[in-house]
Amino acid sequence: MPTGSSLRDIAELLDDDGTELDESLLWLTRLVSEYYLAPWGQCLRLILPEQPRSRRQQPRRPTTRGSVVEAGSTDEDVVSRPLPSIPTAWRDSLRTALDRKQSVTFLLQASAPHRTACLLHATEDALARQRATLIIVPEITLAAAIARLVRVRWPERAVLLHSGLSPAARDEARRRVRAGTADVVVGTRSAVFAPFPSNKISLGLIWVEQEEDPSLKEEKEPRYHARDVARMRANQEGAVLLLGSTHPSLETRQAVELDRRLTLQASNASAAPLTKPPTIEAVDLRLTPYRTLLSEPMIAGIKHALDAGTGVILFLNRKGFAPLLLCRDCGASPQCPRCSVALTFYRRAGRLSCHYCGDSSPLPDTCPTCLAPRLEPVGFGTERLEEEVRRLFPGARIGRLDRDLARTPAQAHVIRRQMAARDLDILIGTQMLFQGPPLPPVGFVGLPHADAGLHVPDFRSAERTYQTLLDAVGLALPDDGGGKVVLQTYMPTHHAIVSVVQQNETLFYEQELAFRQALGYPPFTHLISLHVSGKSARLVQGAAGKWASRLKAATASLSPDEVTIMGPIPSPVAQLRGRHRWQILVKSEKTEGAGQIVRRTLEELDKKKGQRSVKFDVDVDPLEMV
Repeated sequence: MPTGSSLRDIAELLDDDGTELDESLLWLTRLVSEYYLAPWGQCLRLILPEQPRSRRQQPRRPTTRGSVVEAGSTDEDVVSRPLPSIPTAWRDSLRTALDRKQSVTFLLQASAPHRTACLLHATEDALARQRATLIIVPEITLAAAIARLVRVRWPERAVLLHSGLSPAARDEARRRVRAGTADVVVGTRSAVFAPFPSNKISLGLIWVEQEEDPSLKEEKEPRYHARDVARMRANQEGAVLLLGSTHPSLETRQAVELDRRLTLQASNASAAPLTKPPTIEAVDLRLTPYRTLLSEPMIAGIKHALDAGTGVILFLNRKGFAPLLLCRDCGASPQCPRCSVALTFYRRAGRLSCHYCGDSSPLPDTCPTCLAPRLEPVGFGTERLEEEVRRLFPGARIGRLDRDLARTPAQAHVIRRQMAARDLDILIGTQMLFQGPPLPPVGFVGLPHADAGLHVPDFRSAERTYQTLLDAVGLALPDDGGGKVVLQTYMPTHHAIVSVVQQNETLFYEQELAFRQALGYPPFTHLISLHVSGKSARLVQGAAGKWASRLKAATASLSPDEVTIMGPIPSPVAQLRGRHRWQILVKSEKTEGAGQIVRRTLEELDKKKGQRSVKFDVDVDPLEMV
């Protein structure tokens, strides 16, 4: 019982304005807490109001001036584009599920324009039945773009909800949802907890756009995945869950294949492709001269598109001039003093920078290890690629879209508008090319290092590389419009590369699923990733060893097929921001049993006073293994 001195006086009571917590939301947070092994208090914060409003304060008028919504906006021509029709059978199935208040999952694998059409038709069907719609997207600029589409059709019923809004704007949006005056919510992952009042309106449709996007997974405790929480909420409220994607995750695709009785699939919304995809040519870099940056086919493709005035996009998901500097005498490379990673070289700024903690330092004259003056850049990033393209095509108008040049949504918006208006001939970019409203297709797309993502020590690296390359190919005009893609690779026989070049989706999924099954990775098993971190390497290693020992003792009576404890080992990035890190991986047939064991052993460790300098983290269904 707390002492009197630890209690604080109540300042005032909140008005009874309908801000009480909905019972269904409370239950949802309990489900999230149990599944993701997070304290219930952390999960309750997901549904609490942003800030209490005093009776003496008037609610401020929400504004988006200077926010990411205003900065990332595009012309209203996005709204005026005609929407393609959708298959009647698919819409009939959706309407039946809505009428029955039946929790059914649809996978909609189709192009972005067709998914947009399906989204608007599905929202219309839900609203016609006096049922609310919740639309979850992976990032803010896309949320703003979809919100504009929705508001044109239902201007008084739609709200936007994401972390980029001001506290006042978020508070006003949540107030409207609680009051039942807004029954269409568009937002990022946290919007999955939008406070629809169950006593006023029934939630009928939850749409998760780009369901495979890792941004839907929360990085901090509770580390929930918005797609899976959406599934929990749909089951709880009898709502339809619709997962939209151009290239679904292996977990979703496998679930659809295995559970056809409960899961309906509306794959490929168009009966047949309207256009033929662009021509794709692979260049084997092993057969080109050493240090080739742009091969002859790549240079020829750029030149042809420049002559035709159809535009060029070069995709490379790596910033800077080079990923590291290497000493030609001793083989060492400058490392971040706080993170166990090599520093990225930025030649224009004359600095080295860490992509994890952001620390930077001036370019050294000599090797920090042996003092030899023979440091040499290895590999290349967008800065070096831009320098090479400017050398080869001095008359071209060239832009770059990465976090170094586009640090704010407004800066990114300017660059995207320049490319859309054809004020740029060549755009070089990272993953930012795929964020926000789609860019107009161009005549040539180049992938100078297509297999870069395959070298990441993560079992999902092939899947992510495949999906990213498909997104890049989608930036090119169709074949009948002269679209061409050149893909440079050191791994031309890898199934992710072959599947993209041959445009054979089945080949990729079959081979990748076979690898996952053989190695015991999702979707055939469940994973719980455990991390131990702290400033003392000795204490962290000891704590990780104790946790692993407790886990192995708790699972000793189980067969390896039920639960397997792997580790402890140093994390792939063994030191991050000055903290040492060790990792344990729990593989299991079912998450529930393994989760109970992890929770029990974690509670035992938390009782140890000597462990206060060490932090224990739990990540259920991890997306990042690095």
